[in-house]
Amino acid sequence: MAQRLCKLSRHDITASLSDIHRIVAAPKYLCRSCARSSSDKKRLCKPQAFSVNAPVAKESTTVDKSVDKSSKAALKVAKKTLKAQKKYQKKLEKVLKKQRKLAKKQQALQLKFAKLNQATSSEYSLTSQYH
Repeated sequence: MAQRLCKLSRHDITASLSDIHRIVAAPKYLCRSCARSSSDKKRLCKPQAFSVNAPVAKESTTVDKSVDKSSKAALKVAKKTLKAQKKYQKKLEKVLKKQRKLAKKQQALQLKFAKLNQATSSEYSLTSQYH
């Protein structure tokens, strides 16, 4: 497995999974372009030194994580509803545009029919006068 982790295909990854686990077990470097980690600098296309900071306060982070998760969930739901609302708004605009187009077409046809009706009624009156 001389290839970089960034360049591996899915099939290559499944074939050499044990080697990859060994390489990634204690990561020291992080790829800046694809965010993969490795213990060897040569395995990444754009390696950057990766330092692990010790946690300062575990209790405060767990509370922050739970608050963070709930806020992320609320944000995700809000984004989803906004997306759905935009989608329905777009559909509604499309339907309204089609409705206006059909109303315009109907009006034109009614006008044409009225003209045709007048022309045939005048012709009918002229022919009835001759008979």
